[in-house]
Amino acid sequence: MILGFCGPSNSGKTKLIEEIVQKMKGKHKIAVVKHTPHGIDLQGKDSWRFKNAGADEVVLVGNEIVRVQNTQSLFSVLKSLDYDVILVEGFKKEKFLPKVCLGKEECENCVFRETGVREIIGYIEEQLAIERILKKLPNFNCGECGHRNCEEMARAIYRGEDEFENCRYWNPNAMISVKVNGKDIYMGRFAQDVAMNTILGLLSSFKGVKEPKEVEIKIRIE
Repeated sequence: MILGFCGPSNSGKTKLIEEIVQKMKGKHKIAVVKHTPHGIDLQGKDSWRFKNAGADEVVLVGNEIVRVQNTQSLFSVLKSLDYDVILVEGFKKEKFLPKVCLGKEECENCVFRETGVREIIGYIEEQLAIERILKKLPNFNCGECGHRNCEEMARAIYRGEDEFENCRYWNPNAMISVKVNGKDIYMGRFAQDVAMNTILGLLSSFKGVKEPKEVEIKIRIE
């Protein structure tokens, strides 16, 4: 789950992020990404405060690269991080990033303006719950369930307005995705179960295979 914070200098962005990290640490893995166009913060400064508050990692993005990256693109940095919650300070013009906006400055994709820590944490927990639901859906975005995509269905399930069983490709036992010549092949539950049982039955005869959790098979036909 990624959430940005933007606002003018001294608007309280750092303090707000610090409080959120302190209240959520231990429950979730948290990283903080900060825009640092004017250089690196030292002890007592923002990045030190984030780490001291309990963030598992702090990434500074600016003219000076502290954590080695092949690019200074925010999107590339976020893709490289594996955390439950990533809080981003700055980057107010990034349209893909949902943000908490402080002050009266305009910013893209503002989901909150001048709100409290409790409301923000509630929003974060809600988004994490929706993400967990989404991971259980096939992400085919086929639209056969009546929703525009799987994310929309995940939100409906979270609100209690829909259920997993209404996705014809959802399988509580395992999710199998197949591509043939780069094209997704949608498999119903019965077909998934047949494929899964056949593959797992075959793998069980192989030496060293114990309770597989994820299996990748790629066939190239010449």
